[in-house]
Amino acid sequence: MSPRPKRRRILTEPPGTLGFIPIGEDYIEENAVVLLFEEFESLKLSDFNGLTQEEAALKLGVSRPTFTRIYAAARQKVTTAMVENRPLVIKGGNVEFESNWYECMQCGSVFMVDKEKGQPQKCPVCSSENIVQIEKGEGMKMPAHGHFARQRGRGGKGFRNKTENCICPKCDFKIPHIPGNPCHSNLCPNCNIRLIKEGSPHHLFILKIRKTL
Repeated sequence: MSPRPKRRRILTEPPGTLGFIPIGEDYIEENAVVLLFEEFESLKLSDFNGLTQEEAALKLGVSRPTFTRIYAAARQKVTTAMVENRPLVIKGGNVEFESNWYECMQCGSVFMVDKEKGQPQKCPVCSSENIVQIEKGEGMKMPAHGHFARQRGRGGKGFRNKTENCICPKCDFKIPHIPGNPCHSNLCPNCNIRLIKEGSPHHLFILKIRKTL
């Protein structure tokens, strides 16, 4: 008798990061701890958003015992990565997004498209046709702007942002940045594109691309 297929977990949006690398360490794929999309979401719902396990289970579309198992596995993996000084990669899992999400491999913009509208042909920010759908827990890729993150992780001083705003990379819609609320957790109400930090290397990279359009 074959086992019952796992029920897909329901996520509103994909994580805003590829994962994490310990300071001073190189990324070695074989050594990485893999945190599944639903495991990341369990930590976000319970520890970051402060939901009860009953509330979080409802959000994720699973039973309370199933959520408890997912949450326990997530905490174990994060602890293992920290104690053993290993990279943490967020990918994989049996998930389904409420809308279709895409990432531009040229400028790194992440945007949402309603499922009934079909697949877009190009990036709404830089018009690149090199866009990929974030689906089935495959995880986000490393776009062209990714080298900025690697540079900041090498013991450098990082960038000093003179503003405290989150901004849309397309229409420049802005909202004040709230500590503890990452810019990428906000969507532009005009463009359905994830906001980024104004003045960040990613933002400056996009501004440079926009000048060539």
